[in-house]
Amino acid sequence: MGQTQYKKLVLVGTGGVGKSCISARLVTGEFIDQSMTVGMNVDSWTIVEEDDNAVIRTSIFDMGGQDRFRSFQNGLVSGADALLVVFSVNSFESFLQIDDWLELVREIPRERWVLVGNKIDEESSVPDAEIERRASELGVKSIKISAKTGENFDQLEAMLEGILNISLD
Repeated sequence: MGQTQYKKLVLVGTGGVGKSCISARLVTGEFIDQSMTVGMNVDSWTIVEEDDNAVIRTSIFDMGGQDRFRSFQNGLVSGADALLVVFSVNSFESFLQIDDWLELVREIPRERWVLVGNKIDEESSVPDAEIERRASELGVKSIKISAKTGENFDQLEAMLEGILNISLD
């Protein structure tokens, strides 16, 4: 195989929005029901780019969403190549709590962020216009997905591959 690059993806958002399920789907391609993340969890996602004969090995840092874990998360977020700011479309409160994460992730350039509305397989309480407005305010890309059913997951993976700079030309 060709050149290997090592990247870091960080997932943040309030507890219960599905960050661990997103991470598990990226790694396995399947839905795996996850329990609450205590502090953080690290997974490894390997992307093979056949056209460029390249491999991207991405460490996925899944940050526990509860406030009590924030004190040690600063150092773990530092140096991220990509960031998913995750909320649940069935919880307007989780959408409002996006702001709680902005201080923690401020050093990551906004072009590396994706605002992710998860759980589109459930009834939404966050209007699409609100998601688009917030993404525009933040200057970031956005997508709505279901880690459970896999809906729009290919598009999320494509966005991440672009951010992680798969092309090794």
